[in-house]
Amino acid sequence: MDGVKGIIIFPLLLAIVVTYLLCPVVDYLERQRLSRSAAIGIIYLFFAALFLLICLNVVPSLIEELQQLVSLLPEYTEKFLLFVTQLGKDFQSFNLPEGIQNALNENIRQLQSALTINLEKLSQLLMVLFRQTFALLLVPLFAFYILRDNTLIKRRFLQLFPLPSRYIMEDTLQEIDRTLGAYLRGIFIISLSVGVMMYLGLLILGVEFALFFGIINALTNVIPYFGPLIGAVPVLLVTLLHSSELFWRTLLLIVIVQQIESQFIAPQVLGRSLGFHPLTVIIALLLGGIYMGFFGLIVIVPLAAILRIIFRHFSPAIVRAVKKEQLEKK
Repeated sequence: MDGVKGIIIFPLLLAIVVTYLLCPVVDYLERQRLSRSAAIGIIYLFFAALFLLICLNVVPSLIEELQQLVSLLPEYTEKFLLFVTQLGKDFQSFNLPEGIQNALNENIRQLQSALTINLEKLSQLLMVLFRQTFALLLVPLFAFYILRDNTLIKRRFLQLFPLPSRYIMEDTLQEIDRTLGAYLRGIFIISLSVGVMMYLGLLILGVEFALFFGIINALTNVIPYFGPLIGAVPVLLVTLLHSSELFWRTLLLIVIVQQIESQFIAPQVLGRSLGFHPLTVIIALLLGGIYMGFFGLIVIVPLAAILRIIFRHFSPAIVRAVKKEQLEKK
């Protein structure tokens, strides 16, 4: 099942995201009297050239940073373990109550153990990412056919429903398209902006592995609320091991970037977004993380939006059907 998820489901979901990102451009080119296949071909050529440019200019620097980071991991691990050990000694000097002191010591031991285990798994994770390269090659193939035949796919899907429900389902799909498309395009723009700002800021501060940490922050920013915290942890740990001054400067940079994102970029790009209350989003993220892991953190919010749209469109019909059945029984 894990193999199917990696080879088919994951690339298919990515292809759907790519479809939502590119569909407005394809529709625009099609209105300029280009065939849909030709429009997709032009976009693919543009992104192929962009990808080649990135491979020639960005990828070598990223690989070099990753190699340096992997080679320095044992040193960083040792420094961090010493830092945590010293932290435990500092707590002991506070003469805290025995129960609190024991709890702190236990948490520190767990942190040391977790750090060691996770660093051992890092190389395994990198190997898994490399194995997913083949699956990623399927994304443009899937996206091409979804972009080209999206109208046909929707029509065939609607034919699965009886006529009374078909019109409701058609309206539902249109709203899902609008909502999900706006959300995914907005998240893409926001994440790209955050990644670029973090990269430039870290570069100015002289933080090592600025490109790598910029990409990490861009990727984790797709997760509402928790994403920026997840992206901030590794860069703050590395800067903390260098100097406290660099740590505080980096923390200030992260706060500034997140304020720019939340106060200026997100309101312009996303507007009211999906219209969920923040508490609803947090609960959904917790449930997604518990039952689907990291993947759940990414997909749970748009999935919840889709379910809400479906419920809103079909609930009146369900209520009418229930009332009709009750009347017939009487």
